[in-house]
Amino acid sequence: MKRQFLKLLMFGAVATAMTITSCSKDKENPAPEENLGDADRWVTVSGALMGTTAGDGNGGTMVYSVSVNDAKNPDKSIDVYTNGFPVRSQRTARLQSSIDGSVLFNIAYTGPNGGEFSKYKVNGGSSYTELSDKVNIANYATASPRWVKLFDNDQTGVAVNVSGVKITTEADGKTYKYARGTSTVLSLNLQAAGIKTYEQYEIPLSAEEEAKGFYIGRLDGPVLNKAGDKLIIGASRSKYDPATGQSDNTGKVKISSKSLVVDYPSLKNPKLISSTVSQGNTNGYRSFNAFLSEDGNIYQATQNGLNGSHILKINQSNEYDNSYVFSLDAALGVTGTYVDAWRYAGKGIGYVVYSVADKGGYIARIDLNAKTATKVAIPDDVDLSFGQYQGFVVNGDEVFVAVTPVGKDGNIYIMNSRTGALTKGAKLINKTGNHYIGIF
Repeated sequence: MKRQFLKLLMFGAVATAMTITSCSKDKENPAPEENLGDADRWVTVSGALMGTTAGDGNGGTMVYSVSVNDAKNPDKSIDVYTNGFPVRSQRTARLQSSIDGSVLFNIAYTGPNGGEFSKYKVNGGSSYTELSDKVNIANYATASPRWVKLFDNDQTGVAVNVSGVKITTEADGKTYKYARGTSTVLSLNLQAAGIKTYEQYEIPLSAEEEAKGFYIGRLDGPVLNKAGDKLIIGASRSKYDPATGQSDNTGKVKISSKSLVVDYPSLKNPKLISSTVSQGNTNGYRSFNAFLSEDGNIYQATQNGLNGSHILKINQSNEYDNSYVFSLDAALGVTGTYVDAWRYAGKGIGYVVYSVADKGGYIARIDLNAKTATKVAIPDDVDLSFGQYQGFVVNGDEVFVAVTPVGKDGNIYIMNSRTGALTKGAKLINKTGNHYIGIF
């Protein structure tokens, strides 16, 4: 393991600065049940532009902001592609927002600005002011890092990456031994746009798992535990065929779900934990994939398991609670669920956007305590996919989601997490090949 530490890097800000004038309102990040909502916050809608194939989202990202009332108004129309603001990123931008919606945080994904962390003040409509402080983390986490912010009052983001995967052979130079890459975990100061610290390490699986060709292929979805002294980071497992040294993407053989646990804030002492409940990946895709609940436990979604997606439980000892079994297949009475993204709304209630057997896109309201799931009555459409979905807004009891099939108009939908009620909000105007990927 190699420890590397950087002094805080800043552009246009002094080293001791912890806040910026244009950043989020001075208020504590509430626990979910204490989130009373903010009628004055901006709601930013994000859309992904088509690259070469409809729905690939590789043409960049547009954003447009409206008031909460306008977001909830079905007579309001939003056309982010005609009227919006282009956020810097060659492909789909990795966006996060401040608690009150007044600032967007972005890390550009690939291209000449890949790995650049920047911030935009939200002024309403297509007006976004890029703030002067920014930092590029490409030298540490490559030009295509994955990241989320922690729930710590908009203070910290954590970026992760696995790169340089290599196969190591036995002494004979021919027999497969294992494959490993370099994993990077990096913490960002969101307020003063700088790197706090980072660590790089190889993360071995068990000797038995590595002999079968498995290795950690991606990390994503970091979440801070209740004690504030550990980060839990989701992981995906990739595989080589030991006999040929070629990638094995058949998926016929799986190993247990895993997460990486590191000390916080030092990011030292990496340790893998394993679940016996699921064989799915736990890294998610472009969005949060794990949340700390009021009960002090962390709940984490899985993808690509043998029996659909599960919600796993990580206890306050930072280990999987294998007595907690929540299968979405079983709860929904279907086969082949896949959680694209989800958001915890408080008091044991969450909302997942998912597909079934790689077809269609759906939303379900889940109860973590009862381990039940209820499909939300949004319109069915074969062209609806949440595969690149990033952002939810939780505002009091209300959860805002953008729902647009590829190339078709859709709407913002507002779900009341307490009552389960569903309301259709503003219309989202689409363009051929494009789709809306989040609300922030």
